[in-house]
Amino acid sequence: MLKICIAGATGFIGKNLIAQLEQKEDIEIIALSRRISHEMDGAKKGNVTWRRCNGFSMIDVEEVTKDVDILIYLIHSMLPSSSLTQGGFSCFDLYLADNFSRACHKNNVKKIIYLSGIIPKDGAKLSNHLKSRLEVEKILSLYNNDTCSLRAGLIIGKGGSSFKILEKLVKRLPILICPPWTKTKTQPIDLQDVLASIQFTIKNYDKLEKYYDIGSNEVMTYEKMLQLTAQELNRNNMTLHLPIIPIKLSKLWVSKITGSSSNLVYPLVESLKHNMVVDNDKRLLLKDHDYRTFSDSLKEGLNKNKESFVRSIINYNQNINLRWLKTVTSIQRLSLKSSFSSKKVAEQYFDWLNNSFFFLLKIIQNDDEISFRLFGILELLRLKKSYNRSNQSRSVYYIINGLLAHQNQIGARLEFRKIEYQNTLVIALIDFRPSIPWFIYKYTQALVHLNIMNRFKSYLKAKYA
Repeated sequence: MLKICIAGATGFIGKNLIAQLEQKEDIEIIALSRRISHEMDGAKKGNVTWRRCNGFSMIDVEEVTKDVDILIYLIHSMLPSSSLTQGGFSCFDLYLADNFSRACHKNNVKKIIYLSGIIPKDGAKLSNHLKSRLEVEKILSLYNNDTCSLRAGLIIGKGGSSFKILEKLVKRLPILICPPWTKTKTQPIDLQDVLASIQFTIKNYDKLEKYYDIGSNEVMTYEKMLQLTAQELNRNNMTLHLPIIPIKLSKLWVSKITGSSSNLVYPLVESLKHNMVVDNDKRLLLKDHDYRTFSDSLKEGLNKNKESFVRSIINYNQNINLRWLKTVTSIQRLSLKSSFSSKKVAEQYFDWLNNSFFFLLKIIQNDDEISFRLFGILELLRLKKSYNRSNQSRSVYYIINGLLAHQNQIGARLEFRKIEYQNTLVIALIDFRPSIPWFIYKYTQALVHLNIMNRFKSYLKAKYA
């Protein structure tokens, strides 16, 4: 029996994939989500076992990927995962992918299947969104992991973020405003065709190349997509071409009109400057499979209201409310030209703090514990190094005490990590809970931490240039 682990199981693709795989007797599914309650951790229905997993925790990721044959990686980080996040979505994608990549290597996972984005061949500078997708592909293949990426453009299906934006634009705009990016070409793909492609890769996991493009048989512009959507909704929207609207303004009005988070909309709209068309030489074309037309996808997507059983497994009343917990995740990254180790960088960080803020802060190191003391008296934070979780590429310090730390810290830590991809250094503060009132923390301690991290990054960049 093939054991498949799905990371991002409660997302748009994940929940629909599980609904198709749950009746297959030759497959065992481990469905991962951070949002299910502790009581539901381990709940089983048919061949699906639900596991509560915090993707930012290497311990969690290593545990849930034990004895797994295939990891299907569906995690994307454009929406915040905690009450306060510091760092771009690409930093979070990098960190999460590296966690799963290391765990898959440790647990000898046979194949990683990743749903990525189409990488255009026009030679233009990639948007941050597509650049992050490509980087995740490379991170997942580190540590000698065998990976296969399915690169898709716009996925059409009820519940998909891009589909929701498209539908809301048509419903809420009496005049379809068409900036220059609406003339770029795309090759959308129906949700069911994506799921069929994933199932093909599962069946043939040992015969796959590194990546494939997937798409329908239709190539069209975004303007055409808007017009077809308007027709399906029986809307008589007028079309107004405005060739001078910059992409920054487009991101703003799309977010405001659709009511979608700017964290989601901005990266997506930025990517629309690229022609998202499949490379026929690298296309995964399924035999004896009828690809749906865009119009057929619209009809089903606009009329389909049923949710899969996945939502019933998530107990929203009892699960951990990430916003209520008031946790902080800060991930900073930079590329260094010279060789370095995480241990060396961590040691330099504490020395740099001592030297830079000697008039205010004193860092006292005693064996494996490090104390941050204001004027050398008041202990603001106490960290304890974890030798079990640290190695040449990771130095992990758990936050165990101090005036600025909430007493109930669940795995809060400061980590220095070296990733063997373009000599990348990551400095991460994970799941930290402050002791001071939240509204005060946001505009004091949080800003101080970010400023210190930026100054230390500048110091490292100069040192290792």
